[in-house]
Amino acid sequence: MHIEKAIKNQNRNLKKFMILMISMSLILPLALFLYGNINWFLLSYMIFIEFMIAFATISKYNSQKIKFNCSNNKLKLKVGILGQTTLIFCDKISIVHTAKSKEDIEIIIISNTKIKNKRAKPINESFYKRYPMLAKKYENEKKENPEKDYYFLIIKKGGFYKYNLLDIIYKNSVKAVYTDETIENIKIARGQKEFID
Repeated sequence: MHIEKAIKNQNRNLKKFMILMISMSLILPLALFLYGNINWFLLSYMIFIEFMIAFATISKYNSQKIKFNCSNNKLKLKVGILGQTTLIFCDKISIVHTAKSKEDIEIIIISNTKIKNKRAKPINESFYKRYPMLAKKYENEKKENPEKDYYFLIIKKGGFYKYNLLDIIYKNSVKAVYTDETIENIKIARGQKEFID
């Protein structure tokens, strides 16, 4: 399946999910009202179910929400409903790696300047444990620029839209090192390759 088709399917599935959840949240109170015999147990149970429906709806929408644009060497992105806007300078991106695949793809960005986001962290021991293959590339980069401090940011939300983000990063960060996994995912983002089921 090509990326354009995957994005259309993602949007269609999200719309269906939202319609189903909203319908359920409207039908439940109506059914309880028509039942007529309303007691505290049924009322509290319905309120609990309504809360769970609202939580599931917001959670699903939040997991697929991502906005990004790139201009004048600045990549601005906002992940999730309440996520803060992240600013990354494209020429300061050193390494780009991807983990997992399809809508669960994670984009790991390593920058040689501080990324303006509280989720961005300096390279630490947990990074080495979680991404041992990427740690080798980081060590090579650090040897070339020992005076610089490096930070990493992991982008998990956004579904298939993360492939478009990956393509924008590739177009604008020409000095960055891209891992083999990332190159394969960039091919998918550009329609040169399909997803493997």
